[in-house]
Amino acid sequence: MTERANPLDPLYALCNQGNSAEKYAGLPAFPRLVDLELTNTCNFRCLMCPTGNFSQRREKGLMSEEVFYRVLDQLAPTRTPIRFIRWGEPLLHPKVVDFIEACSRAGIVSHMNTNGSKLTEELAGQLIDAGLKSLKFSFQGVDRKSYEEMRNTDFFDGLLETIEMLARVRGDRAFPYLHISTTITYETPAQVEAFTKRVTGLVEKVSVGRTILDLVDLNAVRLKPHEVERLRWLKEHESLVKNHPECPEIFDKLSINWDGSVSACCNDPDNLMLVGDTATQTLAEIWSDRVITKYREMLVDMRHDELPVCKDCWDYMDLFATPEAGSKPAQKEES
Repeated sequence: MTERANPLDPLYALCNQGNSAEKYAGLPAFPRLVDLELTNTCNFRCLMCPTGNFSQRREKGLMSEEVFYRVLDQLAPTRTPIRFIRWGEPLLHPKVVDFIEACSRAGIVSHMNTNGSKLTEELAGQLIDAGLKSLKFSFQGVDRKSYEEMRNTDFFDGLLETIEMLARVRGDRAFPYLHISTTITYETPAQVEAFTKRVTGLVEKVSVGRTILDLVDLNAVRLKPHEVERLRWLKEHESLVKNHPECPEIFDKLSINWDGSVSACCNDPDNLMLVGDTATQTLAEIWSDRVITKYREMLVDMRHDELPVCKDCWDYMDLFATPEAGSKPAQKEES
């Protein structure tokens, strides 16, 4: 049996060391990691997501080849890893396989998050051949009911079948490293345990966190009345404990939108914390710009409540948190 390790684990371990003050003091000269948003469109209508519930005000689009290769050329000298994640479904981009191949040619580790709905057997083979090193399947809830409740589609069993298919197509090859991630609202420990038991063995890693619904503005969503009521109920019954984490983003990573603009955080759906634009600045310039520097200084002081995105940022990966637990570094790989 092939022994598999996540090629990004050493980097995640490095990023998760220390608190914000220690990370700021040891700030690298260039980002250790870059998240690329190939698109902010999605074929799902997930209730908790600004893309899916249509509350995202930002223009929709696909990353151009010009923007992608402009970024890639700047990452190639340091072989900075790229994660194709953020506010859309990356498999909707027609050039996704080409972009992964380009990363491989440059010696850059690539990762992707996907809802799995567009992953055919043919595409799975293409992604593997292109050199994708890590892939996370995004669930919601822990069973068919809780998945459909939040994702607004009956694809829980279909996603399990897709994961099995990809594992079969991968065969004995080492990559991509496979990861299942989900978040919960009201689900019980017994339900979580049953889910974990069911999917263990399908992939190399399973993680479960809490769903954050604070970013959902019930007055801004464009949903059917029964969907709004379902979302209202879920917000009232969410089990998230609201402890601000030590920031896992701004000291290690840049988040690049499909149009080349850059945010301080991957969890910024509407460009509330823009720090630069790749059309007019290099990544190195953005990384040391006064705007992002000011945000870092504020987060060292745990001034989350003064920032438009950070005020609704909580430690969603700690299932056993209590309000008195205080803050701790959030896990980079769960972004």
